[in-house]
Amino acid sequence: MKRVIIVGNGVAGINVASNLRRLDKDIEIEIFTDESYHYYPRPRLIDLLAGKVTLEEMPFYREDWYIKNNINVHLNSPVEKISCDEKKIFLSNEKTYSYDILVLSNGAKPSLPPIEGADNVGVFTIRWLDDVLNLKERIKRFEEVVVIGGGLLGLEIASAIQASGASVKVIEILPWLLPRQLDEVGGNILKKILEGRGLEIFVNSVTEKILGDREVAGVRTKDGREFRCNTVVVSAGIKSNVELAKGCGLNVNRGVIVDNLLRTSREDVYALGDVAEWNGRIYGIIPPILDQAKVVASNILGEKREYAGTVPSNILKVAGIDLFSIGIIDKTEGYEVLSHLDEKRNIYKKFVIKENKLVGAIVLGDRKNVVSIERLVKEERDISKYKGDILLDDFDWGMI
Repeated sequence: MKRVIIVGNGVAGINVASNLRRLDKDIEIEIFTDESYHYYPRPRLIDLLAGKVTLEEMPFYREDWYIKNNINVHLNSPVEKISCDEKKIFLSNEKTYSYDILVLSNGAKPSLPPIEGADNVGVFTIRWLDDVLNLKERIKRFEEVVVIGGGLLGLEIASAIQASGASVKVIEILPWLLPRQLDEVGGNILKKILEGRGLEIFVNSVTEKILGDREVAGVRTKDGREFRCNTVVVSAGIKSNVELAKGCGLNVNRGVIVDNLLRTSREDVYALGDVAEWNGRIYGIIPPILDQAKVVASNILGEKREYAGTVPSNILKVAGIDLFSIGIIDKTEGYEVLSHLDEKRNIYKKFVIKENKLVGAIVLGDRKNVVSIERLVKEERDISKYKGDILLDDFDWGMI
């Protein structure tokens, strides 16, 4: 019987396992993870931080799901080394396991900028469940927090901490918030809404130093401002966990390099998710991971299915504010752009068009029609007949 070993128990690894079991009832599936918890969706970490869910509610599947599907998960089992020649993995407890197919879905680690004082007690990054539990304990004692990073995760963290009653400031190095999902107009609208809810936000602001002698006492920016705080959360992107792959001789750049079948430089080793670099890109978001998991599972079973990329899209609530973003949203020279800002209702819409096809969109503060808009971008529909109407409030996107 073919044995598949999956390194990593996040959304990538568990979806490969789930798809494999759906397609093949007999294949042997072993998952190895550093963590002591079964799979939980990473977005739920924010709900845990905000007190909306309990630790017991975090797992996505009950224990009996793993038993029913014959998926063996090895918790607290860090993989220390891989031998691609021997087709074995080596654990930190010196146990070894052989594989027929290996799947690397061991994700990424938070990127920590070279800020002086970043090693002080009271500096946190959020990636794992234990990170949130430790931060929650810290906030119980110290209620002044600075979040460095105004991207999606940074704003969600700041809002969740604020919900616990703490005072929160956000420092963002770029000129506007959510630079991956919003243009400058949208970023400024979001800033206005969040500040109206009590968050203090500073954009175009570079963190120079985390103050304090061994323990956090504040933050200083390069323009000379100082912010008193006892806790700092750094949200500055991710770095792929390429060490295992590099150690066993796989081709690595920023991530583990994969081909269109999501194979690495060894045909019996696949990689996907935040650890994988496909076509020079590491997506770092969930929708591509779900697509990639289907491709990997099919190819393990011999189907030869190719991954053709995923149009980045986000249907989100950022601190309770509806946000939809897809495709090309900024640097739109040479494109046709239609946009409308309703400052009274804090609604912003922007549509980017090329050759009469919708190639990008932002809808902030309004959730209706976003599923239809997403479909139109992905299907590359001709919208030439409707361009004069798409900014109207009552326009029905479902008719296209």
